[in-house]
Amino acid sequence: MLHWSIIPKNSILDSLKLNSANANPSEVLASLKKVENIKQLHEQLRASDNPPLIFPVSAGVYSGSLKSDSLSAFDQLIFLYRNLCDRRAEAGAIYSYAIHKALNGDMDKALLMFNEALAINIALKNNEGMIKNYQNLARVYAFKGSYSEAIRTSDALVDISTRARNNTSLANAYMSLARSWTSQNNFQEAESIVLKKALPLLYYKLNDKLGAIKCYDQLALIYQSQKRFSEAKWFNIQSNLLARKINHPASIVNSLINLAHVKMAIGDWQLALEDIKEAEQLAVKNQYKFHLIEIKKDLNELYGKLGDLNAANLALSQFSALKQDLLLPTNINTNQTIDF
Repeated sequence: MLHWSIIPKNSILDSLKLNSANANPSEVLASLKKVENIKQLHEQLRASDNPPLIFPVSAGVYSGSLKSDSLSAFDQLIFLYRNLCDRRAEAGAIYSYAIHKALNGDMDKALLMFNEALAINIALKNNEGMIKNYQNLARVYAFKGSYSEAIRTSDALVDISTRARNNTSLANAYMSLARSWTSQNNFQEAESIVLKKALPLLYYKLNDKLGAIKCYDQLALIYQSQKRFSEAKWFNIQSNLLARKINHPASIVNSLINLAHVKMAIGDWQLALEDIKEAEQLAVKNQYKFHLIEIKKDLNELYGKLGDLNAANLALSQFSALKQDLLLPTNINTNQTIDF
C-alpha cells in the first residue's frame, strides 16, 4: 500500500524559509530538530504498519496508484470486515487507517483510531495487536507532548510485553518511559528505568548493542539536564566506545557531538573542538546532513569562543548553506507546522 501525503501549498517548507532568515543558528537548529522528529515518527509508523493487501474495487485505484477519492477505501474495508464478523482483520484495518491519518498530520484522529483498534484487540486477547497499538499510542502521545498519556500507555505496554514474554517490545517500553520521564524532568525515575531495566535487558539478554548505545545516550542526557557533567561525560564516552566497537558511524558521530556539548558546558572549548572536528570528518564521509548542520553550528560557537573569527564566519556560512539544502522538498515530507 502507498502512504501518500496531502501537503498544502503554504507548507512547512515555506514557513521555515520565511522565518529562518533572521533566526539565529540555535533557533534554526531547534526547528530543524522538530522536522527530524516528525520524519523519525513517520519512519516508525511506516515500519510498524501491516496494511491491507486488497482494497475495495470502488476505492479509486488507477494504474496502481491510489487517487484522492480512495480516502474512503479504509472505511469500506472496515465496513466489510465488520459485516464478515472478522474482528481481527477489522482491528488491523483500523490500525492501518490510524497510521495513514498520523502520516497526514491528523494526530487526534489517529489517536482515536489506535484506541478503537486497541479495544478490539483487548477483547480478542490479541497480544501482538495490543503491543503495536500501545507502541504507536505512546509514540504519538509523546510527539504531541502529552507525556502523562505517553507514560500511561508505555506502562500498559510494559504489562502486555511482560505477559507475552516479548523482550524486544518490553525494552522499547522501558525506553519510551525513560524518554517521557526525562521530558517531565523526573530524572530519578528515568535514570532508574534505564539503569535497572532497559540497559540490562538490551545489553545482556537481547545482546542489542545499538539499543545499549541508546541507553547510554539517554543516561548522558539525564545527567547533563541536571548539570551532572562528570556522569554525563562518562556515559557519552561509553556510548562512543561501544559505537566504535560495533563500527556504527552514526552513533560515533552522535556520541562525539554529545561529548563535545558536555565539554562546551564546562568551558573546555579546545577539547570540545577536537571532538567536533572528528565528528565532522565522519559526518562528511557518511553524508550525515543533519549531523553536519549541528556540527557547523557548534563550530561557529567554538571558533568564536577561541577567537578565530574567520573560521567562525566560515562555519556560519556553511551552516546556512546546509540549512537551505536540508529544506529542499525532497528532504521533507510532512504537513506539520514548525515555528521559529
